[in-house]
Amino acid sequence: MRAFAYDSYGGPGSIHELPDPTREAGQVRVRVRAASLNPFDNFVVQGYMKERMPAELPLVPCADLSGIIDMVGPGVEDFKIGDDVFGVTGRMIGQGTLAELTTASWTTIAKRPAAIQDTEAAAMPLVGVSALMSVEAADPKPEDVVVVVGASGGIGGYAVQLAAIRGAHVVAVTSKGHEEYVRKLGATEVIDRGAGDVLEALKSRHAGGVAAIIDTISDAAGLARLSQAVRKGGTVTSMRGAAAAEELGKRGINAVNIGTQVNTARLDELAQLRTEGKLQSPQIRTFTLDHAGDAFTAIGQSAGGKLVVTI
Repeated sequence: MRAFAYDSYGGPGSIHELPDPTREAGQVRVRVRAASLNPFDNFVVQGYMKERMPAELPLVPCADLSGIIDMVGPGVEDFKIGDDVFGVTGRMIGQGTLAELTTASWTTIAKRPAAIQDTEAAAMPLVGVSALMSVEAADPKPEDVVVVVGASGGIGGYAVQLAAIRGAHVVAVTSKGHEEYVRKLGATEVIDRGAGDVLEALKSRHAGGVAAIIDTISDAAGLARLSQAVRKGGTVTSMRGAAAAEELGKRGINAVNIGTQVNTARLDELAQLRTEGKLQSPQIRTFTLDHAGDAFTAIGQSAGGKLVVTI
């Protein structure tokens, strides 16, 4: 099979001819039509995870996928050859989805509705489930003020929409040039994080405090400061493990560090919301497999939305 792979950490990736993978018990093999990139994938190929999560070389990156099942292993339930599916591999890193074929756990994929195109389906799994879990943890009620930090990114874009679906008053914190985009996603207010002090802006606009902060990008120090805007009884979530439970607990604030767990039920929920027209597709920029290296270059740019490689 053709795959985009890395022969060394931090080096340039290139097209390889690799052996076709074979499914094992509990797995399906998927003929990949589209795969998406996440910041974590860049950390992997740069070698930042090699001590904690070693992978064999050549390393095929990425885990998000959309495609069609062409082989089913023993112990797999609910899926058959010919099913259109999307999700994540649910496997060790390095045997990823920037390839014509990959294998995936049957518990981390779902059937792709015909109303959702492959490129969009591939963009949804990790970021969509991360946003879903973040909003569930924040549990906003109608009219609650919810701040989404990193609102134009993959996770943030879905979090804005999912919070708005619940009736929340969403304050999107993003970079300059993304104001119109996040408003289209459902943000009521927008704060340009480069134009001034975000905390002071929140305090001046919402003196009584906000109900929740859903943070996708801040480090511990930055989030600790922003958390001063949260009222007692509110919630702070972090995708970076930056929510300090002990310190926030002293102020009566719930801290939740999200560990994303993609499963069929959560993917089905996202697909249903999209099929019903309640969720919009994020901005998607596509690349061919031959130009997947350009997608990794673009991942460090502040473009918003998602990057998808078509196979």
